[in-house]
Amino acid sequence: MKDRFNIEMEDISPFPIERSDDYEVWEPISHEEVIKMLEEAPESKRKVFLGVVRNGSAFLFGNQYYRIRAD
Repeated sequence: MKDRFNIEMEDISPFPIERSDDYEVWEPISHEEVIKMLEEAPESKRKVFLGVVRNGSAFLFGNQYYRIRAD
């Protein structure tokens, strides 16, 4: 994903992503779903989301948490 200056943002594509409503039960989510969700968000929110998730933390986006699956 690129920002408005055509600079590549954090890349989370190599990592399996999952989401949770309650931070206890996690379910896998496809990268296509993540991309669609992020395309509808403001650029500043996308950058924060990608940076936080890429660094291994969970991020509350809307009413769900997202993170890289921990194996």
